[in-house]
Parts: sequence; C-alpha cells; structure tokens
Amino acid sequence: MKKLYLAFIFLAVTIFQIQSQNLLTEDFLYQAVDSLENSGNWFRSGINTEYNIKVVSPGLEYPDYPGSGRGNTVLIANSGNGDILYHHFSKAVTSGSVYLSFLFRSDSLPTSVTQGNCISFNPNTGGTFLNTSLNIRRISESSFNLGIRKSEGVEFINSVYKVGKTYLVVLKYSFIPGSENDISSIYVFENSVPRTEPAQTMAFSTQGEDHPGQGSVVLINNYAQNGMKGCHIEIDGIRVGTSWESSVLAPVISGTADIVTSDLQIENFPNPFSEQTRIKVNLPTEGWVRMNIYNAAGMKVAELYQGNHPEGNFEIIWDARNFPAGLYSCITQLNGLSAHRQLILLK
Repeated sequence: MKKLYLAFIFLAVTIFQIQSQNLLTEDFLYQAVDSLENSGNWFRSGINTEYNIKVVSPGLEYPDYPGSGRGNTVLIANSGNGDILYHHFSKAVTSGSVYLSFLFRSDSLPTSVTQGNCISFNPNTGGTFLNTSLNIRRISESSFNLGIRKSEGVEFINSVYKVGKTYLVVLKYSFIPGSENDISSIYVFENSVPRTEPAQTMAFSTQGEDHPGQGSVVLINNYAQNGMKGCHIEIDGIRVGTSWESSVLAPVISGTADIVTSDLQIENFPNPFSEQTRIKVNLPTEGWVRMNIYNAAGMKVAELYQGNHPEGNFEIIWDARNFPAGLYSCITQLNGLSAHRQLILLK
C-alpha cells in the first residue's frame, strides 16, 4: 500500500510539473453556439462581422491524443471576410521554443478555396502579425497540402492529405540568436502520437520578421484573405507548451476537482475510491449522452455510456478494479454541453 501511495504521489508531481509548463489547454467545453467569442477567454480583434467562428458538436477524436473526444470543436466556415479570435497564453514565451498542438479536419474544400491559413501564433508585443500559421492549399475537392508560414512565403509538406480525416498538427516557433533567423516549423501525424519530438520537422521556414516573444494563439476565419471562402474546417484539442511533453502530451487533468462549463452538473462518491465509484449527473434536458473515462495522459480508457437518456438524474457505476491507481477524468457530454469530474483511484 505504501509503494502504491508513493507511486501515486510521484504521478501527481509529474503531472504538476508538466502542467506548470503548459500555457494553454482548450478542448471547447462549451455549448454549441454561433460565436466562440462569448465562450471562455477568446476575444475578437477588429470589427464584428457576420461570419463567426462557431462552436459545434461533437469534438474531434484521434487515438491516444489527450484532447481527443473532449468537449466540442470550433468550425471555420464562411463565404466572406470573417472572425479573428485571440486566446492569450498564461505567460509569454521569449526564449527556447513554443509548441502549438491541435486536431485538424477539413470536411469541404469547394473550388472557391485556393490557399489560406486558419490558426497561428501572435507575438506578445500586440498588433496582428499572425506568424507561424498553418496554411492549407487545395488540390481537389477531396485532397490538400499543409504548410507553415513564418511571416513571409509558405513552405509546404511534400504529402497529400484527405478531406474528412482528422490529423494531429504541431506548430513550433524556435527563438534563435541573431537576426531574422527564428524558425517556424510543422509536424503532421495521421495515426499516432509520438512520445518524443521527431528528429526532423516536416517543413520549416525562416522567412520574415523575428518576434521578441509569443503570447497568443489565434483562430482565423478568412480574416484578411480570400483563399478560404467556403471552407469547412474544424479545430479541436488545442495545447500550447514550452516542450513536446507540455503540449502534445499534456494531461487533461486540471488543478481543480470540478470544472462545470454548463448546466450539466456532475459528481461522484466516494472520491477518492479503491474499487468502484458512483457517478451522478443531473441532465437538464433529454438528449444524447456520452460518458467516457480518461487517464492522466488524456487517453480514453473506458466508455461508460453512449445513448439517449431522458431529463433528470442519471447514475452509473464505474468498476475500476482492473485499472491502475492514478488520476482519471470523467467527461460527460449532452447535446453540446460538457462537464468534467476528476476521479482519484487509490489501491
């Protein structure tokens, strides 16, 4: 029992250390709404247009990625010059490297789409520079290229990607001593989550202005460009950190026991527990319920329920006797609502 307790403490300390380097985690645990601007810490830059970045259900899924299947996702789709929304990091990064990982899927690339960007960094000095951006280049209605733009030109990966498939994308900005030589680079994965950073980037660029620091992630809905008209792109599971571990591998566990982002109320008893715990949810309306358990690495380890359920109290027992001790998360979703409960399993 003592060894297991020490192992639990070690796990908790490791997670805390990773989280301390994580600067932003966004799984869009909000209701499906017409504009992301009114959810969380996202704010608009510039004028209010009719072409919003929306929150839609369900969230994107990708095997073994910590942000997979949590909450909803954002939709970038319009026929005009739309939103640009910022989310600041918890602190600016001015040295070393900063990583932005996220899930990406394109469901439609009509002939009105040519080439453009949809997500980027922005420096901590203000202004709208939109550097280290993910660029999409249409090949056909079912295929496209992905590339990286520092601030001038675009370097594309020598691979073809498919409409309707979810990819894990990582953008990286590296501060290099000297002038105009900082590096923006990109990785794209289609069926795995590397536990360590690959030795070679898939594409990189040094073209354009260096920045003294990076301070925000930006979502771009055809802002100041014409090449993304009519696109249908979803982005989910955003992680920003100063290392591969604190971005791509960042655990989903937060520092608080409960995160309730809607009228969906969730609790469990007992907690901590050693074998079983009873999870209770108050459903404000009838609808499709999905309840999953995730481990400290963000991997889905159990699906407790998926199906329609009437309004009112919903209860289910999680039998965890075959699971190792550690920190887990129960994510419950209902019609675009999401709630998160931290579970502590001791043995």
